[in-house]
Amino acid sequence: MSDLARGRLARPLLLALGSFALAATAQAAPPIYASVQAGARVEFQATQMGVTMKGHFGTVHAQVHFAPQDLQASSVQVSVDAASVDAGGSQANQLLIGPDWLDAKADPQARFVSTHWSAAGPGRYWVDGNFTVRGATHPLRVLVSTHAQGKALAMDADFKLQRTVWGLGSGSWADTSVVAADIPVQVHLVVAP
Repeated sequence: MSDLARGRLARPLLLALGSFALAATAQAAPPIYASVQAGARVEFQATQMGVTMKGHFGTVHAQVHFAPQDLQASSVQVSVDAASVDAGGSQANQLLIGPDWLDAKADPQARFVSTHWSAAGPGRYWVDGNFTVRGATHPLRVLVSTHAQGKALAMDADFKLQRTVWGLGSGSWADTSVVAADIPVQVHLVVAP
C-alpha cells in the first residue's frame, strides 16, 4: 500500500479518535449546578423559657452557581420573605414579623449572599458570606453538605444564628434567658445542571 493510500486511511481514523477523545473529555467534566429546583426550605428553631418552637418560611428564593471544580466561580444567594414566617400560630407569626423580631415592613427580606467557598472534605464546603436581616448585615460562615440526587445535587446547611448580633428580639425579647441567643437554622436546596 502506498504512503498516499495509508495517509487517506489514517486521516478518518485520526478524526474519529479525536472526536471520541473530545466527547470523553466533555463527559468527564464535572457539571455546573445552576438550576434551583422546587422545594427549597429554610427552617428554624427557637428556645423560649426552655421550650423549643419550630418554624419555617413559606417563600424562599435561591440563586446558585456551583462549580465543584472551580469554587472561586461558585456563588449562592438565598432569601426569604420575612412576612411568610410560620411558627405554628397566628399570634407567634404576628410577633415574629413585627418590629421586635424580623421587622418585615422595614426590611421585607432576610438574605444570605456568599463571598467565598472553600473545600471542607468530600462533598462538604465552607461558605462565607453576608447575612442581612432587619437592615443589619454581618458576616456568616456556614458548612454546606452536598450529595447526589439523581442528576441533581442536594445542598444542606445547618448553622446557629446568634440572634443578638442582628438585633433579633429587641425590647423585652433581648434577654437571652427568655429566648436563647442561638437560633438553629436549616437550609435545604436541590440544584440541577
